[in-house]
Amino acid sequence: MEESEDLLRSMCILTEEDCILINQCKSEKRRIELLSVRALLKSVGINQTIHYNDRKPYLANGYISISHSANIAAIIWNKNFPVGIDVETTSERVRRISKRAFSDDEIAAADDNIEMLTVLWNCKECIFKLVNDEGIDFREMIKVNLPQKYSLESSTAPSSLMPIECFFKKSEKTTKFRLLAMKIENNTTVFGNNQQ
Repeated sequence: MEESEDLLRSMCILTEEDCILINQCKSEKRRIELLSVRALLKSVGINQTIHYNDRKPYLANGYISISHSANIAAIIWNKNFPVGIDVETTSERVRRISKRAFSDDEIAAADDNIEMLTVLWNCKECIFKLVNDEGIDFREMIKVNLPQKYSLESSTAPSSLMPIECFFKKSEKTTKFRLLAMKIENNTTVFGNNQQ
């Protein structure tokens, strides 16, 4: 998200609904986030308006998930089933939430690696978006199995994607997720679905 607000506006096809939403934002950063997502949609040929239901984005046709970091906007779209994405800037601040959000086993698997702790957070956020359920306890209800040998390369090549198995348990029902992690500059990104 390095483009100016004016440039992003010229890259989008904004509907009346988009204009109302964007013009209501007092924060330039938030306007740039919204415009970046709409520019991404246009660039990949998805000519649909993003609607929101309780802040969750949706499209008339297909499923979308959106995420932002300090400098990156990301979307994932699928015509047939729900998808989730989360992008985070790798930073020490993830340590502040680790005890509340991650189990002892997850923290041990990350081996005090800031990048892997951030990937854990990405996974939990991604599943939160996919499950779309209130009252989720990240530490207790979402289990992330980081691979024992992991390495994130800064590349979008399929070989640089790290598969991660995750589980969401509520009551007696457990749902399995297969997510993929990747690195983009100083950001980690996780995306996927619960299709098996």
